[in-house]
Amino acid sequence: MTTIPPQALTNLREVGGPGAQDGRRRTVYRANTERVGADAYPPGLAAVVDLRRDDEIARVPHPLAAADGYRLVPLFDPSTVESGAQAVQLEEQYIDWLERHRTGIAAAFRAIARADGDVLVCCSAGKDRTGVVSGLLARLWGASIEAVGDDYAASAYGLASRFAAERAVSTDPEATAVAQRCVPETMTTVVRYVEERWGSVGAYLRWAGLTEAEVVAL
Repeated sequence: MTTIPPQALTNLREVGGPGAQDGRRRTVYRANTERVGADAYPPGLAAVVDLRRDDEIARVPHPLAAADGYRLVPLFDPSTVESGAQAVQLEEQYIDWLERHRTGIAAAFRAIARADGDVLVCCSAGKDRTGVVSGLLARLWGASIEAVGDDYAASAYGLASRFAAERAVSTDPEATAVAQRCVPETMTTVVRYVEERWGSVGAYLRWAGLTEAEVVAL
């Protein structure tokens, strides 16, 4: 197993997993956000799409916030709660977000579509908000359901140390276990829901507000 350098972003990788973007005109990366140097990121990024809330940014300013391509695009709609009370398991929360936070999801995809070059999509852990955007994007590109699930589950390794630290101080082990669950079935359930409800990821994005040109640009 590879040892990750102290200043590395432990959950940084290409969206879709190895080979998913071969032959594409640009690369879209996904990552967590930590107090690291700018050299921890891929060079030459045209855009950084930060999906975090204002309070998260205040606690950990993004290391690339001063870059020309940095965009703050909060996924969560501040006028509503993060998830409905009935959404307990992660896949239920993610599915709830598809409609509750569709404006933020559409804004994130619009920012990716308009970028002229490589893009980084990030949130705090790089698993949940980033995971939903990444999973939908990879599926839009034609990735298999299995590949989408495997890419989501890869965060379990990248976040192992972070998860251990969270468990050590948790006062609600059950809720922590739910939040940290990182298995392929979580994201494959979400993608299958999208395709059953809207027909395809592209159709969902159009419903959420993207134009045909923006979907094509993705």
